[in-house]
Amino acid sequence: MKNTVYDLIIIGGGPAGLTSALYAGRANLNVLVIEKPNVGSLLMAHKVENYPGIPGSPTGHDVYNIMKKQTLKFNVSFIEATFLGFDLFSENKIVKTDVDNFQGQSVIIATGWSKNSGKKITGETEYLGKGVSYCATCDGAFTRNMSVSLVGKGEEVAEEALFLTKYSKEINIFITDKSLHCDPDLYQTLIENEKVKIFYSCELIEIKGEEYMEEIYIKHDDEIKMFKSQFAFLYLGTKSLSELYGEVASLDEHGYILTNEYMQTSIPGVFAAGDIRSKVVRQVTTATSDGTIAGMEAIKFVLKNKHKNK
Repeated sequence: MKNTVYDLIIIGGGPAGLTSALYAGRANLNVLVIEKPNVGSLLMAHKVENYPGIPGSPTGHDVYNIMKKQTLKFNVSFIEATFLGFDLFSENKIVKTDVDNFQGQSVIIATGWSKNSGKKITGETEYLGKGVSYCATCDGAFTRNMSVSLVGKGEEVAEEALFLTKYSKEINIFITDKSLHCDPDLYQTLIENEKVKIFYSCELIEIKGEEYMEEIYIKHDDEIKMFKSQFAFLYLGTKSLSELYGEVASLDEHGYILTNEYMQTSIPGVFAAGDIRSKVVRQVTTATSDGTIAGMEAIKFVLKNKHKNK
């Protein structure tokens, strides 16, 4: 997947995302769906009794399985990952996750509405902009001769850590998994750098300091340990809706994405569908409706681009 440029990347595997995937896959687009396992309003539904064409009282999980099975018939690819952010101003749109970065010609944001969206680590909000950051390539230059920490997993963390070696004097990487899944050459470069230390199976507990952050508390080897750290770069999926989407789309007062009737955001080739979109009613039926429109508009966008580039 790493070097593939997808026609369409869909962030979210709920009813909106799966409907978009169904339409785009059926149109022979190369489609990737990024989803978090066992997360979403549909999967939490005990019974679904108001979805036309599905009689009885199936669970939300049952309805999800039916929808996903349909998309798989049309060679749609799926990956389980936590969405972290975008780079939408490159030649291809880049979707960043805790597993890897993925490239696509178009993107549909269908991440749904999570009551726990943006759930923060203790101290994260207090020190945001005072040492806490979500982007080392954005803020790395401020870490010159400082001790810094990165928390997360996957290619994104490895790449960001490598960038920091140009500035920081000490770099502690706290991996939330049992291993660091990234390019082997990149991994080798990191472990050979004397500035870098990597810790595995970690959990971030708290960030402390005075005016600026000074310490990070990590659960490691069944013990909570304190590390001195003047910056903490977090790749945990704890951004709020505004932090995730504010730079790439217009939002309403609650942080939901504003679109027109074609599900288009303010950036060409980027669409939003389902509960993440600013609207009045949030149901499975309205999510699939949005997904249909977003999928069809993404198909048009990709085909026009391909025709233009011939």
